[in-house]
Amino acid sequence: MVPGAPAAQAPATAAPAASRFIYAAPGEEYPPYGELPKELWPFANTEPYYRYFVTRMPFRGPGRDYAPESDLTSLRIGLVDAPKVGPNWERSVHTREGIVLAVEEANLERGPRELPFDLIEHEGIAQWGGAANLAAQLADEKVLGYLGTIDGTDAHVALRVTLKTEIVMVNTSDPDQTLTETQIPWLIRVLPDHRQEEGRLAELMVRKCGCTRIAVLRTGDRYARVGAHQFDDFARRLGCPVVQELLFSPGATDISYQIAAIKESKPDAIFLMGEPNDLGRFAKQFRQAGVTARFFGTDLLMEDGFLKNAGDAAEGTTFTFYSDPDRQDPLWTEFKARFKKRWGHEPDAYAAYAYDGSQILLHAIRLAGPNRWRIRDEVYNLDYYQGVTGWMRFDGTGSNTAPVRIVRYEGGRRVVEPQAEFTPPSSAGKLTSSP
Repeated sequence: MVPGAPAAQAPATAAPAASRFIYAAPGEEYPPYGELPKELWPFANTEPYYRYFVTRMPFRGPGRDYAPESDLTSLRIGLVDAPKVGPNWERSVHTREGIVLAVEEANLERGPRELPFDLIEHEGIAQWGGAANLAAQLADEKVLGYLGTIDGTDAHVALRVTLKTEIVMVNTSDPDQTLTETQIPWLIRVLPDHRQEEGRLAELMVRKCGCTRIAVLRTGDRYARVGAHQFDDFARRLGCPVVQELLFSPGATDISYQIAAIKESKPDAIFLMGEPNDLGRFAKQFRQAGVTARFFGTDLLMEDGFLKNAGDAAEGTTFTFYSDPDRQDPLWTEFKARFKKRWGHEPDAYAAYAYDGSQILLHAIRLAGPNRWRIRDEVYNLDYYQGVTGWMRFDGTGSNTAPVRIVRYEGGRRVVEPQAEFTPPSSAGKLTSSP
C-alpha cells in the first residue's frame, strides 16, 4: 500500500470474461517469424530445411496430477522489480502499479471460499546473475507464477532458472525477440517485440517514405543492440543496408564525432535507439549541425524526456508504439479511471501491459487451481487475449505479435496514425480453458 493512496475498488465489470481468452487447439500451427511480411523473413527467397517456432514447445514432464499443498492460506504470485538504478527503475515502479492494481481487484472479486492472491515482491539486484537468485528465491517461497523483468539481460537470466524450477513467467516489458526463442515452454510475453517495431519502421522508412540512406545512432546496452541488429537485418532485406552505425554512452553530452561521421554519410533518415533524454538532446544537436535527415525511433520516444530535450528538433520525428493511448474503448477508459483513482496519475504502457499480464496469470490460476504445471498450460496455450491494451495474439514462441502503431511529433504533440483495431479471426475457437 502506498501511503495516502486509496485502496483499489472492484471494477464495474466482473473478472475477465471467458470470451476474452482464446486458447490454442492441439497441434496448432502459427505463421512463421512473428507474422511479419515474407520479405522480412530469414530465407525469404528459399525454402529452409526446417522452420522453427511454427508450433509451441510442449512440456512433457510430470506435475499436472500433483495434489496441492493442504495448508495453503493464499495463492502466491511473484514480482521481480528492476534495481533502484537507472531509468528502468521508474518504469519498474509503473509496472508494479499495474500489477498491484490487478491483484487488489482480483482479491475484491474473489468468492467467499476462494483463497486470496498474495504478491511476493523482490527488488532487482544490480549485478550480473542477480535475477537468477531472485527467481530461485521465488521458487523457495512457493509462488505459482511470476511477472518480470524489464531488463532484457535479467529476463534471460531469470528464464534459465524458470526452466529448472518449473514456474511460469509472464514478461510484460522486455521487447527482446530472442527471449521467447529459447524454446523454454514456461514463458509468454505480452509486450510486442523488436520484430514488430523494427519491421514496421523499416517498411515505413523504405517503402512509404522512400529513405535509401539510413544511419543508426544507439547505445551499447542490450535493448538497443538487439533492436538495432533486428532493424539492420530488415533494412538490408528491403534493399537499403544501413550506411552508418555509431554508438554513444548513456548520459553523454558531446557526440560531435558521431554527428560528423553521420553527416558525412549523407543520410536521409536516422534511426535512434537509447534513452529518450539523451536522444532528445542529440536530435537538437543534429539540427544545430545542419543535419536535415528525418528522425525515426521506437517506443521510448513516447516518453516526455525526448520532447522536453529536443524542443523544436522533435518536429516530424516518427516512431512506433504499442497501442493508442487515446482510444475510447470501455476496457481502456475504465481501466484508466480506476488506475488514476488508485495511484493519482494515468497509466503508461508499462503499467497497462503489466496489468494485462497479471490478468492472464491470475485467470490461469483461477482455472487451474494451485498447480504450477496446469497453470503453465493455461498461460502457454493462450492464442488471443483482449486486455486494456487491446487484443493480443501470441505466436509459436508465446510472444505477442499484435501490430504496433505509428506515432509522429507534430506541432509539439504526439499524433497517432489512424489504424484499424486488431481483432481475432472469426474462425478462432473460444474456449474458457486450454485443451
